[in-house]
Amino acid sequence: MEPFRGGQLESLKSEDEAKLKALGPEEGIPAWAFRFLLGIPEVKMILTGASSFDQLKDNIETFKAEKTLSEKEEVLVSIADEMVKKIALPCTACGYCLSHCPKELNSLNLLSLYNEHFFTGGGFIAPFAIMAMPDDKKPVACVGCKHCAEVCPQQIKISEALADFTEKLNGPRF
Repeated sequence: MEPFRGGQLESLKSEDEAKLKALGPEEGIPAWAFRFLLGIPEVKMILTGASSFDQLKDNIETFKAEKTLSEKEEVLVSIADEMVKKIALPCTACGYCLSHCPKELNSLNLLSLYNEHFFTGGGFIAPFAIMAMPDDKKPVACVGCKHCAEVCPQQIKISEALADFTEKLNGPRF
């Protein structure tokens, strides 16, 4: 396994990689992400993933230093924010939508899976999770009443997202 989501998070746009390399030319992209995680006190364990001995050695060197990001290196956060903005719905999991759904769909879970699916470019996690759900709780069960969107503080068009999700998952079979 490649570091960070099968290597997806280390595949930055060239201009973003250049910003990081300007601050630390000797540091690999996975090390930046690991160092970010080291700075979060609530994170107690980091699973690094490695598919080669060289990756393992790089990971060991990163953690041996126990170095978190400095203030000037916080550019990493702005890069991450830009990555997420392009593909994710800004659901904060407030739960306001839940009590307004006549089908009692778990919009929080479905939107999380939607974001997962789009972030991974159509990976396997969301489709497997959806297949495990009862038919009346899948995105296709949404009737499009928009009651959820009416109370959403983020103004997410939830029923439209669920319809799009259903379409991306190849129709109502999921």
